[in-house]
Amino acid sequence: MARIHVLGDTLINRIAAGEVVERPASVVKELVENSLDSGATMIEVRLEGGGKRRIEVRDDGCGMDRDDALLAVERHATSKLAAAEDLDTIATLGFRGEALASIAAVSHLTLQTSDGGERGTEVEVQGGRIAAVRERGLPRGTTVRIDRLFGNTPARRKFLRGDSTELSHCVRWLTRYALTHPERRFLVEHGSRKVLEAAATTGLEQRVAQIFGREFAEKLLPFEVREGSAVARGFAGRPVDALPRRTAQHFFVNNRAVYDRVLAHGVSAAYGNTMPPGRHPAVFLFLDIPPGAVDVNVHPQKTEVRFRESSSVHDLVLRAVRSSLSGTQAVPALGELRPGILPRVDEVREAVSEYVAHPPGPTAPLVDAMQEADDETRHRRAVPIAQFRDSYIVAEDEQGLLLVDQHAAHERVLYEDYLADAERNRVETQRLMFPLTVEVAPEERAGLEEEAEELRRLGFAVEPFGGDAIRIDGIPAIAAGSDPESLLREILGEAARAQAVASDVPQIRRRLVTTAACHAAIKVNYRLTMESMQGLLDRLYGTENPTTCPHGRPAVFRLSLEEIERAFRRR
Repeated sequence: MARIHVLGDTLINRIAAGEVVERPASVVKELVENSLDSGATMIEVRLEGGGKRRIEVRDDGCGMDRDDALLAVERHATSKLAAAEDLDTIATLGFRGEALASIAAVSHLTLQTSDGGERGTEVEVQGGRIAAVRERGLPRGTTVRIDRLFGNTPARRKFLRGDSTELSHCVRWLTRYALTHPERRFLVEHGSRKVLEAAATTGLEQRVAQIFGREFAEKLLPFEVREGSAVARGFAGRPVDALPRRTAQHFFVNNRAVYDRVLAHGVSAAYGNTMPPGRHPAVFLFLDIPPGAVDVNVHPQKTEVRFRESSSVHDLVLRAVRSSLSGTQAVPALGELRPGILPRVDEVREAVSEYVAHPPGPTAPLVDAMQEADDETRHRRAVPIAQFRDSYIVAEDEQGLLLVDQHAAHERVLYEDYLADAERNRVETQRLMFPLTVEVAPEERAGLEEEAEELRRLGFAVEPFGGDAIRIDGIPAIAAGSDPESLLREILGEAARAQAVASDVPQIRRRLVTTAACHAAIKVNYRLTMESMQGLLDRLYGTENPTTCPHGRPAVFRLSLEEIERAFRRR
């Protein structure tokens, strides 16, 4: 007796539904993709019970005639593919041709559609089988209503979460599609409440402001980098505005919302160490590449993609996002600070008052100094005014006053210089006049042996000296003022921590360089001359990321001219 047999259509549809329909959000995603592919300019979504009781998606797209409406609910029926070769150049969002059939297998589905003719068509599908077909007077477009999702599969229905959780998943997908199509109107209602309303607009910046608020949108930094036929564009959040979760990161490939590790790693690498561990930037990344360069058919729900040249895509994303983080545009305003992040605003006022009452040394007032400056000085990005409590530099630029943490700023400068030298094998070693022998713990010695080559690249002249002793003959010249033993012990400890969380040499190197730069940087409570402050500011604004130290702490904040004038009621 044969043990292998062909499955029936009903069972096949239910199996397919298990791949396509995970929760109400999966249904919303498939239906909205069809609406977008139909050329709709308006998409309305109505939900009840988080989508568990009812999902209704209505659009004003091209619609269908009777024959197409009947075929649309059959398995593997689609208008978006005609030949096998089309799979290599997919440009539509939906293409599998199994969404409606799979959804209908686990719900009660009603399809109403018209292509603009005199009569429209209503198709009712229950349990995967067509239950009724009717002619109706309908406007051009399509409406799909899903009732009692998983009503005939209670074992799956019990795994759904609460209404608010399921609603949040639905809204997340709808938000993504609203972002990719700002020229189309979206309306989302849950019961009698409007959850999302976004009128058609002219561009992404306006759409972000509609959905997330204008204040949030105004802090984003635009980027766009083109390489051949590929373009990476969008907006990146400032490091200081980082969030504890990745929920504000949105990735799109040819307007398809995806999650992809290549893109996520490219963004993470672009920010590098500009923010503390556990914080994540807001990013709206749109990658436009030829359809043949990406495979979108690697996941049943089309949420993952595979790039033919993933390394090129990664580097393009890294360069694009990084381009938005350099310069003064990423410097946050002091008025945005939450309590406890940096010195209070009244301390800044105190610093300015102190300067006015007691100008430092023989330095002339700022206005006179600027009048007498040569052309190079006139065009500097920031000019120091004073040092506050021997720890912070008070400076000015074209947009207002700056408050700079001298230790964090120097850390950033040393970090980027040191890392660049290390990657070119150009780190200078400062030889000790008298070699130092120290006893180390077994784990420290193991770390020394594991990272011997990397330590040599970073300018450390260190070697075993019998037993648990090591001899230090030299340290990086950039850290020449540091205590050699303390620096090496901290480097070895950081190497052990880096190995636990990082697998590649560049990540470990960055962590070690960060530690060395922190040791070598000028400290707080250290008095600087005006020339030293100017030199530090010039070097800071020559770095790729002048707004934070390598640990991710803020290095500079701005008190804008607008804020100052508003405080003095000049506005």
